[in-house]
Amino acid sequence: MKFGLTHRVLTSALAALGVLAIVLSGALPRVSTVLLLVGLAGAMLATEKFQQSTAARYAAAIIPSVLLGVEFLRLIGGANLLDLAVEFAAALQIVRVATRRGAMHDQQVILLALLHLVAGTVLGGGIAYGFCLVGFLVLAPGALVLSHLRREVEGNYRQGARDRTGLPVDVPRILRSRRVIGPGFLALTCLLSLPIIVFTAAMFILFPRVGLSLLLLQSQQSKRMIGFSDRIDLAQVGTLREDPTVVIRFRPPQVEGKLPEQMILRLRGTAFDEYQGGGQWARSTNERVPLHRLGPDVALVRPADPARDGLLKMELEPLDPTVIFLPARTVAIRWTNGMDQGAHRPPPLVRGPEGTYRYEAAPDRVLRYDAYVAPSTEWVEEPISMRDRDRYLQLPKGFPARVRAMALDWTAGATTDEERAQRIARRLSTQYQYTLTPPSGKEANPIDHFLFESRAGHCEYFSTAMVLLLRAANVPARNVNGFVGGTLNRFGGFYTVRQRDAHSWVEAWIDRGGRGGWVTFDPTPAAGAQPVAPRATFLSILRDALEAVSQNWDNYVVGYDLQKQITVIDKVRRALDRARRDGSRADGGAVAPARTKAIGGVVVLALAGAAGVILWRRRRSSAPPDDGAAGRARQQRIATELWLSLEEALAARGATRPRNVPPVRFTEQLVAARKDALAEEAYVLACRYAQARFGGVPLTPEEQREFARRVALLRRGTEVSSGGAGASA
Repeated sequence: MKFGLTHRVLTSALAALGVLAIVLSGALPRVSTVLLLVGLAGAMLATEKFQQSTAARYAAAIIPSVLLGVEFLRLIGGANLLDLAVEFAAALQIVRVATRRGAMHDQQVILLALLHLVAGTVLGGGIAYGFCLVGFLVLAPGALVLSHLRREVEGNYRQGARDRTGLPVDVPRILRSRRVIGPGFLALTCLLSLPIIVFTAAMFILFPRVGLSLLLLQSQQSKRMIGFSDRIDLAQVGTLREDPTVVIRFRPPQVEGKLPEQMILRLRGTAFDEYQGGGQWARSTNERVPLHRLGPDVALVRPADPARDGLLKMELEPLDPTVIFLPARTVAIRWTNGMDQGAHRPPPLVRGPEGTYRYEAAPDRVLRYDAYVAPSTEWVEEPISMRDRDRYLQLPKGFPARVRAMALDWTAGATTDEERAQRIARRLSTQYQYTLTPPSGKEANPIDHFLFESRAGHCEYFSTAMVLLLRAANVPARNVNGFVGGTLNRFGGFYTVRQRDAHSWVEAWIDRGGRGGWVTFDPTPAAGAQPVAPRATFLSILRDALEAVSQNWDNYVVGYDLQKQITVIDKVRRALDRARRDGSRADGGAVAPARTKAIGGVVVLALAGAAGVILWRRRRSSAPPDDGAAGRARQQRIATELWLSLEEALAARGATRPRNVPPVRFTEQLVAARKDALAEEAYVLACRYAQARFGGVPLTPEEQREFARRVALLRRGTEVSSGGAGASA
């Protein structure tokens, strides 16, 4: 292979990888992306004849100045500084590739490609960036070596050096030569990337995590997908059933056997109470109430009860607006990642109108949280006032009389609101057709036309019609938007919900024996209410593989923060300590000096970059809890965990605490009923828990261990000697 051609291909590949790392982040405007890709293709196709021409020299001098002026004008016009800087750097690369002449220009190409990779980490760092980074690390050694060789050849020519025949160095002949490099040379330089990749991975793992983006210039342009609006217009609802963009991923609890290919999960997003006529929905109020957060936990209806609540692990892609999507009957959530990577603080959560939950942040990455779902046997009561009831019975002026008559006709003979809702839902789902191209969209009264003329529409028509029919029958109701779906990823073991799974349904307020709450009804025919069935094609399998890789990249690379770093380093330290102990036992209690040095060297190499982090962690764990909010929250969490272990031990002994009885009161009743040593011990531990949880008297590490020991003895029914945790009671 020719020396010059190989060098040209390698440097062009590095330039392309650098530009793609920026473009594929999705942070740049679409017009800029297209122009950069077209310019890159044209630059790589530029011939050497053009690059040596006078026109190329003028272009290399004039175009960067013109681009700089254009970007400056755009900055004055309000464009984002980071985007402009990245666009300009990418444009410089394109100009350099198109006009390069000699080794010096090729080295500039490599340097610009490296800078583009750095910029790519700021813009996004998704899986596409990961592929570009790996490709760069593999090709960079060969390109650097060839650039050095070419620079030496050109330097010798400029210095008047001569070859072995006494003639001046013939640079073009050397560049055309096939004897300078061969396949073995390229293979060897590519193998050089292995230690580079290992070193890069080690630096990534060990280098202290920070929460600040490069130069504090994190792009303010959100990468949110446009999903739900604060208004609905039936005439403008777009077609989403063909959009495969992933919106949500979720993992269900561990189940025995093979996971089903589809899991029909209804994820509630937004709701609307005011129908303005003409197919338009809005909200009559925008009141938002901040929700109290205890650590990562937020109680929506009540605190989570892991012993009986179901658990779903959710991953939400950035959406606009910032709505949290939750399954029905969700009572609490737990944030499993923070938006502020420096402080690890979850975003504030607010309860909006109609039971909508929003997070007040501007994220540009996946939001992860656990949803705790109440069991189906638990009735989630949600009383409404008379004023709210009137809102949910509101009908627009000029409401068609025949629609009201239809509602009364369909519900005639029904004795309860729930029966009325079931009748209306059954009529709509069996006597009307689902279509993505509703013929009623341009009518002045689309719902009247839908019910009596076209009898066909998408889910928004069905849900709107049912809400209006329910209100005409004096049943409070509201329109709800969200997603219904869940398709198994063959490789990742998680379920994906896509834009095409967007759906609309109805919530009716039903009074069951004096306890009212919102009940879900879906009047859409099965063809429209069910998610699009997956088809096992080559492209779908490839898509699942890429999505699984992308999710793991987001979890373990993009989401690698300080907490995860401490966990990884701690696991490495424990593994090394365990290996050292095993080696000591294998050598009869003493390790050979050489072996000791080898293990010591590995330990030093692995922990050098994290010494400060480990020292900080040890000091923090050994120091007494501080008096600040973080210290109090930590002590309360520890006390709660210890009480839960005590409660489990008592339940194993046949004493289960009713949910409405406080812990200390429960153990007092236990002492009065049983009058034995175990009950008295439970009372002592409950008092100590109350002191730590509510009295501000922290548990020392020694007391925590003593508390756990006494719970273990109580679980076995063994008599416990007083002291330790009980001494402070």
